[in-house]
Amino acid sequence: MECRPQKRRSVIRRFVQGSRCGACSWRSEPDRHQPCADRATWGEQTSLLDTQTQRLPAQRTNAEFSATDLLSSVDDSVRAIQLVRAYRVRGHLESRLDPLGLQVPKSFTELDPATYGFGPNDRDRPIYLGQMVSSLLPERASATINELLAALRQTYCGPIGVEYMHIQDASQRLWLQHRLEGDDWRHTFSAAEKKTILNQLTEAEGFESFCQKRFTGTKRFGLEGSEVTIPALHAIIEQSVRHGTKSVSVGMAHRGRLNVMANVVQKPFAAIFSEFAGASFKPTDVQGSGDVKYHLGTAATLHVSNEKVRVTLLPNPSHLEAVDPVVVGRVRAMQDSDGCVGLENRYRHLGLLIHGDAAFAGQGIVYETMAMSQLIGYRTGGTIHVVTNNQIGFTTISAHAHSGFYCTDIAKAVHAPILHVNGDEPEAAAYCARLAADYRREFAADIVLDLVCYRRHGHNEADEPAFTQPTMYKAIAARPTTRALYAKRLAREKIIDAETADDQFQSFQDHLQSQFEAAKSYEPSREDWLECNQDPSRLSDEPLREQPVTGISISGLQRVGAALTRIPEDFALHPRLGRIIQARAQAIETGTGIDWALGEALAFGSLLLQHHPVRLSGEDCQRGTFSQRHAVLVDQLNQSDYVPLNNIADGQAKIEVYNSLLSEFGVLGFEYGYTLAAPNSLVLWEAQFGDFANGAQVIIDQFIASGETKWLRTSGW
Repeated sequence: MECRPQKRRSVIRRFVQGSRCGACSWRSEPDRHQPCADRATWGEQTSLLDTQTQRLPAQRTNAEFSATDLLSSVDDSVRAIQLVRAYRVRGHLESRLDPLGLQVPKSFTELDPATYGFGPNDRDRPIYLGQMVSSLLPERASATINELLAALRQTYCGPIGVEYMHIQDASQRLWLQHRLEGDDWRHTFSAAEKKTILNQLTEAEGFESFCQKRFTGTKRFGLEGSEVTIPALHAIIEQSVRHGTKSVSVGMAHRGRLNVMANVVQKPFAAIFSEFAGASFKPTDVQGSGDVKYHLGTAATLHVSNEKVRVTLLPNPSHLEAVDPVVVGRVRAMQDSDGCVGLENRYRHLGLLIHGDAAFAGQGIVYETMAMSQLIGYRTGGTIHVVTNNQIGFTTISAHAHSGFYCTDIAKAVHAPILHVNGDEPEAAAYCARLAADYRREFAADIVLDLVCYRRHGHNEADEPAFTQPTMYKAIAARPTTRALYAKRLAREKIIDAETADDQFQSFQDHLQSQFEAAKSYEPSREDWLECNQDPSRLSDEPLREQPVTGISISGLQRVGAALTRIPEDFALHPRLGRIIQARAQAIETGTGIDWALGEALAFGSLLLQHHPVRLSGEDCQRGTFSQRHAVLVDQLNQSDYVPLNNIADGQAKIEVYNSLLSEFGVLGFEYGYTLAAPNSLVLWEAQFGDFANGAQVIIDQFIASGETKWLRTSGW
């Protein structure tokens, strides 16, 4: 152990070429020292180290030179590492995120080497850095400030701006640091992958361009200006499938919804064009009110990376983010049905939420959904959030839309990393999309991908945006499309020539034209709308459907009652609760005095014996608001739980009772989503008091009461 400091000194000395001036950090070869000008040091005009060295005798021994050089080198290393940390924390503030160039990054003093005492004359001498920047500068133990600065700015101040240093988990921060600094994403994509990205951009732009010509003035909330969303979504799904994901549940509002339906979930173009022409999305023999085309959902089984994956885009009303908890609840139900216990295998089913920038910052349900992300009863192994950031709401600019620096600042509350990407950099977006999928698989946690784009038209295709944003829309009018810019880049790289790119675009237009002709005779089938786990008879018009038999025998009730009143011998029950359990045992034995709470428990138990799982959540529902339920008993000595209803018989179904977070909107949305994928389960949400349901009224109105009529989505409710 004693040799370690000596070894460190010898390593440092290799990079110290000669002696150090007592008044500055300039180094020279022996006997070639030139007078230096006074300089300001970081923190103070004269550092303690400089003060000490100035007091040394004029004739210094070799030992004195060595100690001084060592201290000086350590001082340089510490200041250089502080510069590195500043870029990891604040580098995103100088990144090139706005494709329009209207938001010019400001310069921040924390990112200036001079702030840390490195003047112009200090930037080309080597500084020892050890392993602190091993991912940034592989196989380098030292570097000049200029070399370090170039690597830092390329990583943190280019078209990708990353916020991750707010994360409290050190392993997550270190993982992201190594990936961001070591991946070299600019050389990640092969020529074939670049051609695929161009093809995806061609499909995204081509669809919108065709609709603009064929359905002029018709509302579709197009994706123009944000076409990079399509290759980003493809990258997330493909990378997730490589990790073993079997289903992806997608939630999004209107912007780009039809494009995602067509080019990601692969809804037939003919079906979409038929709906544009006014035809119904549902078969003629199925009743229902229907809804506008950009509220509808769709689903398909896709073949990705030689694997099958079920991708479902859930329907959504004009309450833009209301679908968020519905998606997450559906994912949890699919995980539970698939036996995904704990966090280690929840990656099999993914929730993917696509937000608008104004809605992400402005709607509280976004936070309510994210707040559930690590709670035992609601976690799904992480949700990937994609923000299609138009830098504007309807007519509201970001300065009026949110108080934070970014629209995504709310994600920091749950320690989610945030990847900001310039929307005109498709490869950067695809890289970050893959990184998001990898992070979710590695840590089972939420992550945000913020695609900074623009909106080429108004809020809808009939709107005139120049009324309120003339400067922005002059810049947009002069801006080539993302596809055009990327095609030129690939032409410069000699991957694809301009003529081939143009032919590719025209070929896709020809394909859309053929689908437009086919739409005139298109007839929807049940396979187009019937989602997995749905019961077709629920939508039948027959007035007298066969009703199930719901009775249970006395012996069955007694069996449930015995389990309710049977407490393990080593379980320390609260004395007052012991008297309640004793009264329940007497009521079951005599058949009299059975109150509401006991009747509820008997009903739950009867379902469990018939292999129907039960899920109950709400505020304080384990004990019951009025101390009436006691579905979960708590040991008074060690705080352990005991659930009597889960100990009725071998092979029974299980009941899950969760005390929810203090949310009504989010939790009811989650439980409704759960019912969509668990039709054989009894799913309940308990409003603590009757008027608490008011906070969940959007879910009641838009999903529970009308979802089946509007979207043909049946649930267990």
